[in-house]
Amino acid sequence: MAFNPENKQIKQALQKTEQIEPKDKLVIPVFNDADEDERTKNYTFSLQPSVRTRLDALAKEHNFKSASKFLNELIKNM
Repeated sequence: MAFNPENKQIKQALQKTEQIEPKDKLVIPVFNDADEDERTKNYTFSLQPSVRTRLDALAKEHNFKSASKFLNELIKNM
């Protein structure tokens, strides 16, 4: 055997079942109508139509005025 199963430290280490929370938790932002310090600028990028539909639905569900404001807050909070 590679280790002595009677070793208390090894036994304790094997019996530990710690809950490990992922560090990269996605937090959905909440709409805040506060004025921004930074101005926005237009950018062009592509999305699949089904993803755009889901993005619009999420923005509406969380009371955002637009999908771009929702996406902006989502990325800022990461």
